[in-house]
Amino acid sequence: MMNSEQRDYLLEKHRYTNVEYDQWWDCVYEHFREDMKAVGINVTRMYFSGFYTQGSGACFEGSFDNVRTYLDHHHKDQYPMIRKLLEHEGEVYANCSHRGQYYHQNCTEFWVDSDTLTGMLPQPTEFHETIAEQWQSQLEDEVSDLEKDVIEQWRTYMQDLYRNLEEEYDYLVSDEAVWETIEANGLEEAA
Repeated sequence: MMNSEQRDYLLEKHRYTNVEYDQWWDCVYEHFREDMKAVGINVTRMYFSGFYTQGSGACFEGSFDNVRTYLDHHHKDQYPMIRKLLEHEGEVYANCSHRGQYYHQNCTEFWVDSDTLTGMLPQPTEFHETIAEQWQSQLEDEVSDLEKDVIEQWRTYMQDLYRNLEEEYDYLVSDEAVWETIEANGLEEAA
């Protein structure tokens, strides 16, 4: 029968066994990708560093997967000109990319743009052009506002990603998880 000193020794000896292999974070990444897809974001790449040090964090690269889904989820009753553009087969584009040597939400660059409403008119009259120019001006204002919203929301998602990774890491190095690994691999018998 093992005493508490032997158990503590084994726990400390194997403390990082569950996180020594590459890609212990795969399940967190996969869930995050699925969650982002559900809200209209296509995450193409993720980065993180951690934990508990200055500069620790997470970020991702990505773009809109489905603008309508994104707007419906985050901005239900906002952006009428953007919605009008989408109704007429126009597109809104958002991209986020990593920059720098650190991996947190402030190490990202954002770019949001859209097609033009004037380009949607096949043969505009002077009257149509005047209205389209007014609409285009409103669309440009909305795209500018949307960019601010995207930056804030996506950076919040990056903080969520980091928190999820941190929770997974903390679980994998916990006494409970480490002991399960020790028992599953028969390491307690070697003590």
